[in-house]
Parts: sequence; C-alpha cells; structure tokens
Amino acid sequence: MSTPPERLQVVHGAFSNAYQRRSQDLKEAKSTAQADQILDNLDELEIAYLRAARNALDANGTAVEEAFEAADAASKAVDEAYRRAKALPEKIRLVTSVAQNVKQLVEKASGA
Repeated sequence: MSTPPERLQVVHGAFSNAYQRRSQDLKEAKSTAQADQILDNLDELEIAYLRAARNALDANGTAVEEAFEAADAASKAVDEAYRRAKALPEKIRLVTSVAQNVKQLVEKASGA
C-alpha cells in the first residue's frame, strides 16, 4: 500500500519533470496547438501538485491504490519517452496522460 509521502512524490515528480522539460519542448513545438498543449499540461500538473501539497493525500482503499499505480506508471512512461527521445507529439500525449492520472490520484487520495 502506498503512503501519503509516496503519493505526493509521484505528483511532485510529474510536475517537476514537466516544468524542467517545458523549455526544450516549446522549442520543438511545430504548432501553436502543440505549444498550448505543453503549457496546458504543465498547468494541470501544477494545480494537481498544489492541491496535493495542501491536502493530506491520506485516504486509503482500492481506488486510491489503483490511481497511485496508474499515475506512477504514466510518469515512468513519460520518463522512458524522453530517455528514448521520442517525437514531441508522443511526449505530449504521454504527459497529457500523466496529468490526467495525477489529477485522479489527488482527487481519490484527498477523499474527494
């Protein structure tokens, strides 16, 4: 079973990585739509992180664990895509997925 600090670390890691990668991603963007999606994903991750930092993330249960595992797996998929230098559209798709999974984790672990 995951702990509240582990949950917060997944959320923080996803936001921190997206923040660090944004400059290079924006340089690679070939359209306004890609640039907008990069910034939208970063906003979603920042909001999730701020909510996670404010909340205890101490709710438990199967739904919380499933959300934790999904967010963790999505974060690892993003890291792997960057490690393998995947094309920007694939990176954007994966970061969008991690943003959605992190948001669900924060909602479920906050007891919302």
